[in-house]
Amino acid sequence: GQYLPLPVVFDNKEIKEMVDNDRHISRVLEMGRQANIALFSVGTVRDDALFFRLGYTDEQVNADIQQNAAGDIYSRFFDCDGKICNKELDDRTVGLRLADLQSKEHSILLSGGEAKLRAIRAALKGGYANVLITDQFTARSLLSEEE
Repeated sequence: GQYLPLPVVFDNKEIKEMVDNDRHISRVLEMGRQANIALFSVGTVRDDALFFRLGYTDEQVNADIQQNAAGDIYSRFFDCDGKICNKELDDRTVGLRLADLQSKEHSILLSGGEAKLRAIRAALKGGYANVLITDQFTARSLLSEEE
């Protein structure tokens, strides 16, 4: 693993692009893009989610996310169909893009629990994971919804 020791979201797209172009940051990001395995989880859009507690966005953006998003991966928020739901926020977010996960040989989603069901379902629908590691209760819930 490699650390990316910086905020995940910047105030505007221009600052985020400057950070992306830093040789140290771009090297770590390129390593992530080139890796054939990605291991990740999903986040919820509940008030107590770490993203909201860190204060990266203002109340209006938070309200928009909580109204329209099913969850997030790498602080990139997606709707129930697995599509990015706030492009402006996504453009200010540093890290792998969700599309990068779709081309991995092994894109492993490790998550479970009732609170994350909606996010897991949307991430699978978006094609971000080709492997799901979860608990039996979450698996049963996901399978019963498919029937």
